[in-house]
Amino acid sequence: MEEELPAPKVRVVSHRKTINGWPTNSISVDFYRRDANNIAESSLYKCKPNIILLFIPGNPGLIEWYTDTLFKIVEHLGVGYALRGISYAGHGAGDDVIGSADEHKQSFVSGSGHQDAVSAKMSISWTKEGQIKHKLSWIDGVIEEWKAEFKSSSQPTEELPRLIFISHSFGAYLVQHMLLRRPALLQQTQQIIHLMPFIRFDPPPFQKRMLSKLAHSYEYTIPLISNSVWALSMLPRKLIDKYLNKVVGLDCEKGREITLDVCTHPRMIRNHLILGFEEIRELPELPNDVAFRLIGKACPTSILFCGGPHQDQWAPLHHMQSLEQMKSKAIIYNMRCVYIEEMTHDFVVHPKMIEPVIQFCLDQIKHPKLLCSKL
Repeated sequence: MEEELPAPKVRVVSHRKTINGWPTNSISVDFYRRDANNIAESSLYKCKPNIILLFIPGNPGLIEWYTDTLFKIVEHLGVGYALRGISYAGHGAGDDVIGSADEHKQSFVSGSGHQDAVSAKMSISWTKEGQIKHKLSWIDGVIEEWKAEFKSSSQPTEELPRLIFISHSFGAYLVQHMLLRRPALLQQTQQIIHLMPFIRFDPPPFQKRMLSKLAHSYEYTIPLISNSVWALSMLPRKLIDKYLNKVVGLDCEKGREITLDVCTHPRMIRNHLILGFEEIRELPELPNDVAFRLIGKACPTSILFCGGPHQDQWAPLHHMQSLEQMKSKAIIYNMRCVYIEEMTHDFVVHPKMIEPVIQFCLDQIKHPKLLCSKL
């Protein structure tokens, strides 16, 4: 009797790729099979995906926080799916990833300095525009890798894989603008899933005043916070871990480890704040109905909003209500909004919240048909 081959297995591979001058952490999640004529572990080969999920995180843009969640999504979807995820330029651990001390001598004040090689490189990490370019270059690389691995020379007209974008927080803004700039990429996109999207800056009044003041005083607040992080990094690691767990509420041990590795480094925090404060200063207060309408003509969008003990200041409930009102007036279409009260914006560092997010993503991918107004 012929021995049955083991079922395909999912594997996560971590990479560090240089994109637009920045060494950047990324992951690949794929199914692997064993060769029918050689069942040794070394004979594993990658299954060809027909659909690739592309994950863009929120600021501070660390893919490491999301790895376990993304692995489970692909595992549930099965063979035919794969996933690629990317960190932000300038966000991670190590001088090569966050920029050297000399590179950080470059001024972050708007309009200062000359556009030499150093300032051009730092603008990739420090600006919305730079991060969009960085992600587009990464996507180009993902497609080229797929062609090199799977496209047959005997079938040069073979279709490229379909794409599903999954984003968290500010990652939604990056996805939206990438698709609007690249019509061909939008046509290749099958679906978009936004988790608590930070695509407009209109939090509740108190948070709005406080965050706006910090962001517009960035010349002073960034050095102050960066120096505070430097002082914090001098404390024993166990003490900081206890603070993150008991006071901040990060109840995920792995999440705290990642936070301790990267977010106690002053230059990493500097990159995070320069970009984050630009987001607060420049994101619109009102929803971009034109963007939603143009994207809706090509593919459906599913959006998850959350409640939690405190209202989400980056994607508050009234943002969802605005979208629902525009849907009711047929201003936008091909969109589904879902609200989960027991969820928070930083779900990824709370183990109890991971499963509902995974289930939401699976439901949207497996049941993508939405009630749409006529286009």
